[in-house]
Amino acid sequence: MFADLSGKIALVTGGGQGLGLGIVLKLAGQGADIAIADLSEENAAAAAKQVEALGQKAYTAKMDVSDKDSVIAAVDKINSEAGQIDILVNNAGVAGAPGSTGTGFRDEDWDFTWKINVKGLADVTEAVLPQMRERKDGKIINISSVAAKAAKYQTAYYATTKMAVVAYTQALAREFAIENINVNAVAPGRIWTQFHQDWMKEREALGDEAVIGKEKYDVFMGALKEVIPMGRPQEPSDIGALVTFLASEEARNITGQTIQCDGGQVMQ
Repeated sequence: MFADLSGKIALVTGGGQGLGLGIVLKLAGQGADIAIADLSEENAAAAAKQVEALGQKAYTAKMDVSDKDSVIAAVDKINSEAGQIDILVNNAGVAGAPGSTGTGFRDEDWDFTWKINVKGLADVTEAVLPQMRERKDGKIINISSVAAKAAKYQTAYYATTKMAVVAYTQALAREFAIENINVNAVAPGRIWTQFHQDWMKEREALGDEAVIGKEKYDVFMGALKEVIPMGRPQEPSDIGALVTFLASEEARNITGQTIQCDGGQVMQ
């Protein structure tokens, strides 16, 4: 094991598919029991079976991070079943409101994206924090994005929320360092998940000539090679490996950091 998480319980929001599932499986592979909080109970249940196949316990809870009551109910359910939450991974996020054009400044895109990517992330964190503070121990990993530093290739509202995640991460890390709670963020680059595939479909429906009639993965790879020095996409397992390290005691002196996993797109 590169990061022994035996005996730890990790809560991953949006853990039922895509990037979240990649994180879930890496954490479970290093010995953590996993609580999967997802809007889709079906996806959460399927992910739980994969965790159990790795020999770890799995717990599920339906969670809508845009609804604070739903967040509190889900965290209470997980605590009652699992006993506590040692690791929190705030992965749930959106790129815009349903029907987003990917351009412009629609109020609904600003409101929806902020409500989930920032306020929802904060609500989940603040529901879990009290038990970590009581134990004086905990690891929180927030999923930001390369868009926080390379907004040229993303919508303004999405990039803004992901930079807000960086600021929130730093503020919490400073405030709770004295209580032995590590708070970090991971900024993924370009990943071919349902998240990106759905965005491509929306672009096609809106008449984007860069997408219409073309193999979507080829479009994705073409754009990727223009901006990523390593010339390859990131995989959910890549992000999961970094999250797993940050959740381990090997990273006990790392806090308040946002670490890129983007094939070199952003270098700092």
